[in-house]
Amino acid sequence: MTFLSIEDQLSGMRARWPQLRGRKLDPRSAVWRGLLRPSFQDFLVRVAYQVPLTPETFDPLRDQPVVTVIRPRLLRREGNEEGPLPHVYGALRPRPELCLFDPETDEWTPAMPLAETTVPWTVDWLTFYEFWTVTGIWSGGGRHPTGDEDTRRAMR
Repeated sequence: MTFLSIEDQLSGMRARWPQLRGRKLDPRSAVWRGLLRPSFQDFLVRVAYQVPLTPETFDPLRDQPVVTVIRPRLLRREGNEEGPLPHVYGALRPRPELCLFDPETDEWTPAMPLAETTVPWTVDWLTFYEFWTVTGIWSGGGRHPTGDEDTRRAMR
């Protein structure tokens, strides 16, 4: 498997999502920040990503892009059967990380452009979130992260 370089990721994001301003942090990592509007409101999001060192050490849970919502603060619904905030890592943290795909099913790899996977999935997640805040039902499907996955993500 050949990973896309951080330059390739920056170029792809610039072309498809110009409202997300990217900044290269070092030869393997970058961060993007900007507004996305899925349906009803604007969300200021942050996408951070570091290209894994080698295919042999790639872990889809630990090495995936990290997407957080900066503003508005995500609401919680205490007592909700799907948890206070579904499909996130660290639901109780002030800025939990969005769970955009199931890392156990090879839906995403570092060979895939963030502009064609991570950002569209973020827009989808935000759409489902907007409806969840009204209905209390997560209509996006998927598998909720477990406590073990939260622990593995925290080990990055």
